[in-house]
Amino acid sequence: MQAYEQLLDWLRDGTFPPGMMLSEHDLAHRLSVSRTPVRAALRRLESDGWLTIYPQRGALVRTLTAAEAIDVSDARQVLESACIDALSDEARVRLCRELEQSIQQQIFASEQGNYEQVVKLTIDFHRAFVVAGDNPILLDFYDRLRDRQEVMTLRARPDVAGRWSDFIAEHRSLVECARAGDRAAFLVELRAHIVNTHGSLMGSL
Repeated sequence: MQAYEQLLDWLRDGTFPPGMMLSEHDLAHRLSVSRTPVRAALRRLESDGWLTIYPQRGALVRTLTAAEAIDVSDARQVLESACIDALSDEARVRLCRELEQSIQQQIFASEQGNYEQVVKLTIDFHRAFVVAGDNPILLDFYDRLRDRQEVMTLRARPDVAGRWSDFIAEHRSLVECARAGDRAAFLVELRAHIVNTHGSLMGSL
């Protein structure tokens, strides 16, 4: 587990960029462990979609394709919007209060230049919509997307650096849609927000 978590962190933060070939022997040396836990970690990461293992050659860090980015975005839209029209007025008030607190934290982190923290807060902000839906199965499925969602946001950094005020404004719009219980408007705002953030990864969208 420790080897898996460390390798996953390196994949997330760009230490191992897309297209890099990883050596089982080198990773074992770097982690100061035997090759057995490294081999198990690589297989798990391949199952998760991060790597492609080539026997006798190593493990290639996969590039997130435009099709995959679109699939992740589509799945997020379905899951995040599903709860809006099912929430009671009281539940929407609680959700919006939580989201407004998140936005204040995002503002602070962005002012500090802490990009990684803004990414975490942003992912948690969007996850809150699914949490509010109170459906453990949907939440479990959403959490399986978290790593890819994080990678998409981290890899979008060259395109979104300096634009966090725009994204925070879009988050405010999502909160207003949630407050009104307007699922149709929420979908429109969410789609535009995702394209603004990940458009370069999603090809022509």
